[in-house]
Parts: sequence; C-alpha cells; structure tokens
Amino acid sequence: MTAPLQTEHVRGSNRLTVFQALAQGGPASRATLAQRTGLSVPTVATILTELEGSGAVRADGIEEGTGGRPAQRVAVDADARHVLAVDLSGHRARGLRIDLLGAPRSESLGPPLRPGAEPELVDWLRQMLAEPGAPPVARLALAVPGVVDPVDGHVDLAPALGWHDFAVADLLETTLGVPTLLENDVNALALAELGLGVGAGAEHVLYVAIGSGIGAGLVVHGRLLRGAHAAAGEIGSSLTPAPARGAAGIEGAPLERDLLTLAERFLDADGRVALDGAERCEAFGRFAESLRCVLHNLACALDPELLVVAWPADPEGRLVQHLRAHWSGPTPVRIAAGALGPGAAARGVAGLALELVHRDLCRGAGRTAARAAGGSRA
Repeated sequence: MTAPLQTEHVRGSNRLTVFQALAQGGPASRATLAQRTGLSVPTVATILTELEGSGAVRADGIEEGTGGRPAQRVAVDADARHVLAVDLSGHRARGLRIDLLGAPRSESLGPPLRPGAEPELVDWLRQMLAEPGAPPVARLALAVPGVVDPVDGHVDLAPALGWHDFAVADLLETTLGVPTLLENDVNALALAELGLGVGAGAEHVLYVAIGSGIGAGLVVHGRLLRGAHAAAGEIGSSLTPAPARGAAGIEGAPLERDLLTLAERFLDADGRVALDGAERCEAFGRFAESLRCVLHNLACALDPELLVVAWPADPEGRLVQHLRAHWSGPTPVRIAAGALGPGAAARGVAGLALELVHRDLCRGAGRTAARAAGGSRA
C-alpha cells in the first residue's frame, strides 16, 4: 500500500510545480515548462491535460522563435477562481478580490467595525461573494487585529471587534459556505510588504502597524515569528514607558491604550496627523518617543536590518522621519514607510489563501483525472 501513496504524492508535487511555474513565469509551451521545472516533456504534457480538465489552465496562443515548429502555449486561467481578502484592522472593513495570479480585481469598503457588528459584516460578505458575473470565490481570508490561531481560525482576543475566544472561521464557513482563513493583521501586512513592497529581499525585518490598535510583525530569516501562542509582536500590550506617562498617560497602562489616547490630541477630523500648533506637536513628539523606545528595545533583541512603519493616518511619513532622526540603536537599521498603502493587510492574507487555492486546484485536477481514467477503463 505504501508505493501507490508515494506515487500519488510525487504526482501531486509535480502538478503543483508545473502550476506554480506557469503562475510565476507566465505562459509557456510544454517544452519551456519542462526546462523551467526539470520534469520530462511527457510528464508536463500529462499534467497540463489534467490542469486543463479542472479549468485551472487554458490555451494561450503559439510560442514562436524556438527554432522548430511553433508550439502551443498554455497559461493559468486567472479567473478560474478568486480569493476574497478582507482587512478588519481599520474603522471600516475593506474587501479585495484577488485572482489566481495575485492581481487585485476589485475593492470595496464594508460596514463600520465595532463590537456586535457581526450581522452587518456577514451580510456584506455575502453580497461580495455573490457579485453578479464575478468568478467563484474559492476562499475567504480575513486580516484580524488581534491574537489569532491561523490553523483553526479561532480568535483568542480582538478587543476592537469585541471578539474573545471566538470561532470566527467556523461561523463564516457555516454561514457563507466558503473555506475561511484568518491571520493577524500585522502579520498579514508583514507578509505583503515582504513579498510585494519595501521588505522584498530582506531577511530580518520589524514591521509596526498603527490603526485601531498597535502591533508588530517579526520576520526572522525570511519567516514570520509567531511565538508559542501565535501572539508574537503584540506590542500594544507592552506597559507604557516613562516618556508617555504623565497628564496624558495612565501609569502602568498598556502601550496601545495610552498611545491611541495621546494620538487623539494631534489627529484632525479626518483622522490624519496634523501638527499645526504647539500642543499637537508636543503630543506627537511624546507619541513618537514612546513608540521609539519600544521599537528600540525590540531592535536590540532581534537585530533587524529593516524597520517598516505602516500608519494610514500619516501619509507624509512624519513618524518615520522622527524615528530616523532620533534612532540610537546598537546596530544600523533602515527605517521606511510601508509601500503598499491601506490594502496591504488584505494583500498579505490573500497571498496565504492563494497558496491553499493553488494546492486545492492541483489536488482537484488529480481527482478529476483519476475519475476519468476509471471511467475509461470501465
């Protein structure tokens, strides 16, 4: 019984290899894909037939200039399936449809986020999943501002949403009928910036995100550091350092509560950093110094090469400028603003979901081919 299982495992691995070679390298002929993957042309041809049968790939014209007879190219059908990625870290939900190649197709703002807003959120998600004329959504992916178990989609703690010990993935899968993946919002942001933004190519990165809360994403040797309870980077729970205490602070309070209270003194009516006046400048300076202290300590422990700051309220990068001017760490650290804007967390969690969709499609292609082979033998 062992050999057939091993054979199917190898076939599944080869199928995914060919699919990813198409997704990453673009349309190609069987011979070109054989060169990209190191597989034989007959193996590639068989796999492409299986993938075409599942709708994952399609014909894409002729490959010319190879010195021989023109060959048929194939390409991933980007609209065979979509992923719906949702960022819950702001004041309103933000949804992003992503195709099989990772390209954003549409974006929309959802309901205001607050404790008890689950019915409105579910109704909005249901509408997006049923968008007329849109490709089917294979997976739903949520970036959540809190402590999340990415394996089972359980939220241990997300105060801004009122979620405590809440099986969110189970609720959405039961209600909407779509497999659901959850990830911490700052981890999702870190993954997006690491793959698509300012962190591309970096191995050791500290990401900090400020929104409805304050959190950090820690990347070590190119991989997310999650911690024993999937709570690594929850710097919002740090105790307030001395620079932020006093009239505006709460002695011994969690950093997040203290700093967000302080931020109200220098954010304008649109929620943007506004430093027009001595009082606002003083409050901003205390905010920036308090955060710098925490990030300095993290940098001493982790020795990152890059610090990325994502704060939609600060499009001019005032906080990044302050950190650069006052940084005094023991080793040099490049400090940069996030490059992907408000949709970054959605892009990051979409990437995680896409990996699963790619695997699902390749497994489905194998099952379809096995049923067809069984029917032909019958």
